[in-house]
Amino acid sequence: MANAVGRSILVLIALVSAGWAVMFFLGPAQDVQLDNIANAVLSGTVFERNSIAETALAAAENRATCNPREIRAAAIIRLRLYEMAVSSLDARLANERLSSLRSSVRRALGCVPTDGLLWFIEYWSAINQGGQVSEHLDELRMSYRLAPYEGWIALRSPYVQAIYDVLPADLQESARKEFVAMVRTGLIRDAVKVLKGAGWRHHDVLLAGLATVRLDFRLQLDRALRGEGLIADIPGVEPREFRPWRY
Repeated sequence: MANAVGRSILVLIALVSAGWAVMFFLGPAQDVQLDNIANAVLSGTVFERNSIAETALAAAENRATCNPREIRAAAIIRLRLYEMAVSSLDARLANERLSSLRSSVRRALGCVPTDGLLWFIEYWSAINQGGQVSEHLDELRMSYRLAPYEGWIALRSPYVQAIYDVLPADLQESARKEFVAMVRTGLIRDAVKVLKGAGWRHHDVLLAGLATVRLDFRLQLDRALRGEGLIADIPGVEPREFRPWRY
């Protein structure tokens, strides 16, 4: 189960991080540089590893007094470096980078314990290191508690939908609310990706929560789903004859 879950999130991260480049500028301080790179990871620009980045990561992680922005960024970059190693099929390098990621995120949480993304990375990396989902639910809960609706939830939602059936009731509810929040904030493409993937098994319960979402967003979702050949009942959207050439 853990291996399958690990593979599913790696596929997700590979898609989201399909193209970004690391660029260090002469002007900004190191914390700004690393923060720029981390933001590029989360927004999906191409990243190529370089020695400056590796040196900066080690420096950020080993300061006597932590810099919250810097050490948070280091953990996010370590996540991408691990995914790159997995994609290269280099098992030794992947194991090394997973260990580095685990150490980095623990240090980051010691500095920024209120960051929901870091709690999600802590949970996910523990599962990838062989932990059981049931043993690390508190980390996932912390992620939802501290960051229920931040912009990066498009990363978390597909993963959580993949393990929806084994989650306790409170986390299932969080997963449903997260999907509604995606549609409510206009993240229609991301919502469609969730439904095209693992979320389709639960699409009825996910869509049922959209009754209070703006009608134009519900209509956009309906059109986008039809464009993908998916027909579903969305509250307040009148069913139509499915014509794949006219949606």
